[in-house]
Amino acid sequence: MASSIETKPAGAETVSSEPAKESFWTGGRVAVTVIVVGLIIWYGVARYGSRNVSPTPGVSTAVTKPPVVSNGEAPAAPPAFIAIPPEIRETAVKTLDGDTLKLSDFAGKVVILNVWAVWCGPCRTEMPELVKMSSEYKSRGLVVVGIASAFQENETQVRDFVQKEKIPYKVVFDDGSLEAPLVQLTNARSVIPQSFVISRDGKIVKHFTGFNALQTPQLMRQAIEEALGDKGKAQ
Repeated sequence: MASSIETKPAGAETVSSEPAKESFWTGGRVAVTVIVVGLIIWYGVARYGSRNVSPTPGVSTAVTKPPVVSNGEAPAAPPAFIAIPPEIRETAVKTLDGDTLKLSDFAGKVVILNVWAVWCGPCRTEMPELVKMSSEYKSRGLVVVGIASAFQENETQVRDFVQKEKIPYKVVFDDGSLEAPLVQLTNARSVIPQSFVISRDGKIVKHFTGFNALQTPQLMRQAIEEALGDKGKAQ
């Protein structure tokens, strides 16, 4: 009878069969990877498209911003002797007491136009200095005019504040017809407070943005003295 036992040659090694290793890229992992890559590509395309979409015709994308309140920065001045055009000098603006005034009304006088707001802290800090200057230099030909914006202020609140603080000079409630052209003339930012020192012959000789308690009053008085003495007058 034949034996069922298999024999191997002497010295031959016994080879054991190992189970095959499982591949990392299983079907589930491949599917998840495809989804993640697809999401990344979609996000990149969407973000690029949002930067390159043209504005819809007739829809404004401009953002209206209120004036920046500036406090403590060094006062700035534009190139001297910016002539104010006749159409601006003849622009009539409404005062809080119901009258109207124009810059041309003050021909031959030095004028300080101060743009301010009730809610502006630096504006309120600066105002007592303007009151002092108005009192000190009025007899020599200085006129101080406050400009409150009709777009940013409530007229009743402005009137109540002026009466409470006993502001002696004229304050106008401006719809932008005076302030905006002056800001454009000086290439200024929409900042409050800001003041324009205007010479007797209708030129902006100094322009101050912001209020610095240590610098602004001194520099403004210097500008007033020069304008009143005609030292700042263009030759």
